[in-house]
Amino acid sequence: MAASNVLTSEVTPAAAAAPRVPTARELVFTHGKYVWRLLRYLGVADRDLDDVCQEVFTTALRKIGNLTDDGVRPWLHAICINHAKNYRRRASRRRELLVETFPEPVVSGQQEENLDRSRARELLPTLLDRLEDDDRAAFVLHSIEGVPMDQVSKTLGCPLSTAYVRVQRARKQLEKFLVNK
Repeated sequence: MAASNVLTSEVTPAAAAAPRVPTARELVFTHGKYVWRLLRYLGVADRDLDDVCQEVFTTALRKIGNLTDDGVRPWLHAICINHAKNYRRRASRRRELLVETFPEPVVSGQQEENLDRSRARELLPTLLDRLEDDDRAAFVLHSIEGVPMDQVSKTLGCPLSTAYVRVQRARKQLEKFLVNK
């Protein structure tokens, strides 16, 4: 007799009470718009709605065995709420902001100074080439190499006051070159 039960496909009362498990296709087509709208109201950004919605259905299908008699929608509510909370907690969501144009890079004062110094080092030889030889020598020795002025005057074979004049004249010329550049 037991074999006849199997062949006639009689349904036991316990099997009849179990809720029908929807297929993935049924779940998405029946509840997709609702889940998408719910996630939007729960704070998921428009640009991420499709991805988070997919995560919700992936979780729902993975845990479909936990479906209770309460129905699919209340069960999807809980999954949507959890995914929306996780979405809002993500570091990338807090830090990343998509914009139409890139913001200007933030450069610290020291980085700017280093960049200016680097550019000046590249430009300096060209500007120094435009100076008179005596002025250039006095400026390089004192202002770049840090040689004391009395030593500069001895090296150049000129009076101390002349060495000062040459350094001053070189500075003025370099400033003028930079302004007119």
